[in-house]
Amino acid sequence: MAGVNRFFLHCRTATAAALTWIGASSTGYSADEQPAPSPGKGLIIARQFCIGCHVVEDSADHPVPVGVPSFRGIANKQGQTAQHITNILIKPHPPMPDMHLSSEEILNIIAYLQTLRIDKTQPPLLPLEEQGSKPVYPEPS
Repeated sequence: MAGVNRFFLHCRTATAAALTWIGASSTGYSADEQPAPSPGKGLIIARQFCIGCHVVEDSADHPVPVGVPSFRGIANKQGQTAQHITNILIKPHPPMPDMHLSSEEILNIIAYLQTLRIDKTQPPLLPLEEQGSKPVYPEPS
């Protein structure tokens, strides 16, 4: 009987730990309540994670490794897309570290990169949707 009690105690502990992890890893927003990507938050994240290797702001006065593109360079790369940036941030190439950014953090970084675009004829990195509007999907045929 003691073994059964120990088993149930272990299951309750494991379940509680899993629920705590799931709660801590979620943003607390439903799909309809996701906040709009914020360039300001993106800059803060870039200063925290990226400034050691990239020039994040034009006013930067710190040395960076040779060959590492600046954020302005990344934003203005011909054919640059949000999907490409997302892919790099999700599965970075060496020597870039994996920072384990959330989807919201990645979108904020992309929103900041959008503010650095010089050629306004390039398509935007993020869709220009009104805040609070829902995407329109085509009707199935």
